[in-house]
Amino acid sequence: MKKLALITAGLCLSLQVEARSLEFKQIDRLDIDQSILTEEVKVDPAYHTIGSIEVTEIEDAEVDKEEYAEKGLGEVIMSINKLLALGKKIWAIVEAGRPVVQTAFAPTVSVLPNVENPKTAFYEMENWSMPRVKSYRVVYKNLLGMEVVSFTYGVYYQYGGTYKGKGKYLTGVNVDARDVKVSWGFEFNASSAVVSIANMGSNANPNAGLSVKINYLAKSVLREIRSSESFHVTGKGQFSVIR
Repeated sequence: MKKLALITAGLCLSLQVEARSLEFKQIDRLDIDQSILTEEVKVDPAYHTIGSIEVTEIEDAEVDKEEYAEKGLGEVIMSINKLLALGKKIWAIVEAGRPVVQTAFAPTVSVLPNVENPKTAFYEMENWSMPRVKSYRVVYKNLLGMEVVSFTYGVYYQYGGTYKGKGKYLTGVNVDARDVKVSWGFEFNASSAVVSIANMGSNANPNAGLSVKINYLAKSVLREIRSSESFHVTGKGQFSVIR
């Protein structure tokens, strides 16, 4: 059994998805301290200009993590007829080139039945899946082909929760970062935000849908680089990158 588990793990790690290019906007910085452009500090336009951003999926598995629901449901951030999103609408995942520490009490995002007492109803819900994660490695390369900014982010979620035997809901949706590397001459920040919720099912049997956007901001001494990507997850466990 142990041997089978090791083989399965090896297969999961080897099934990497081909890298996709991420669109980005790069503009000249107007707040440059002109003193850095002297001979005292070498400024190479090819080094400080981003040539590409690539994103590669590196993991897709159930994870042995704490139950995110235990972190608290947070406040109501969005609602429609049959669904209610609770948690935090915007949160930082990288600040000043360092991953933001996710505390044990930081609320994640849940999409639950839109009932009178959703927090009470949550504790009556059942059939939740194990926590899952989609992980991606993001790499910024300059015009010299060097990796100048890179990090891995994970999208965590639990799905399939039912209320009184009906519906498919979401909880514990969160994005965090790790293995952040920022080369000299660059600054990097990233944040996540809830974009929308939608009922992918019927009024009688809702299927929660949640869209989240990740915004990136990198700066060199010459350029400011902005980019973003979005993903969508449903109460049935379907996960997709929005392009």
